[in-house]
Amino acid sequence: MKTVLISIKKKWWKKILSREKELEIRKNRPKGIEYPFRVVCYVTGHGIMGAFTCDYIKKTNDYKELSERSGLEPGELFEYANGANGKTDTCLYGWHVKEGTPVEFDQAFKIDTAGVARPPQSWCYIQEYTANLVAYSFDGETYGATYNNTKEALKDAIAEFEEFKKYPPKRGIPNKIFVGQCEFYRPSLSNSGYDVIEAVQSQAQDEGGEWADDYLDDATKEQIEELENGLEAVFQDWIQKYNFYPNFYTIPAADVYTYDGEQLIQEGDTK
Repeated sequence: MKTVLISIKKKWWKKILSREKELEIRKNRPKGIEYPFRVVCYVTGHGIMGAFTCDYIKKTNDYKELSERSGLEPGELFEYANGANGKTDTCLYGWHVKEGTPVEFDQAFKIDTAGVARPPQSWCYIQEYTANLVAYSFDGETYGATYNNTKEALKDAIAEFEEFKKYPPKRGIPNKIFVGQCEFYRPSLSNSGYDVIEAVQSQAQDEGGEWADDYLDDATKEQIEELENGLEAVFQDWIQKYNFYPNFYTIPAADVYTYDGEQLIQEGDTK
């Protein structure tokens, strides 16, 4: 599934979460994208706060319909679509929020966790977003599936705990749940420029012998950095195209919850 990052105001993000807004209005759309695709939301002035799945995009200049489904007034939509271009019927694109898919992350994440330096003016493609993912464990060592936030993880952990009560494991029924943020390995070709040059020099030696002794020795640091940046861009496009993202992760730290079958209490929580 492709991933798109959008910039959105906080009030509209809250309306998406509360199911008051089913269309997110944009002036354009990703061309040729396959549906559904994931939309990661950068909330202006706050950070990356959540995501939803877009299952279709409606192109129309029926501002009344867009108003009813987006929360914006028809006049606002007219002005947004036409501005000062002199037209009165410019189409807008309603990105449909698939029911049941909006999710709020545990925290607001910095924009660089999406692999970009600054928020998009409207939207941009990004690599698969994993900064928000968490996992749970009953022993603090063995973790499994990943979840969008702690609430989702605890829901499944409690369901598994209830199964333990029906069919107690030999090691006994656990009473603690560990939930931690996943840190995924990110494959990269950064700092690989010298390795590539050495490989080419070795091939040149095989072909040209002593005539190739000085080949590429005069490549400057700046030129090698340019090579590395180009290699990295191609490599990341390749990773994304074939979905070769790693599915393994580490959990540097975890919050611990005690569960007795009725109450769920976070250790260290004095509330």
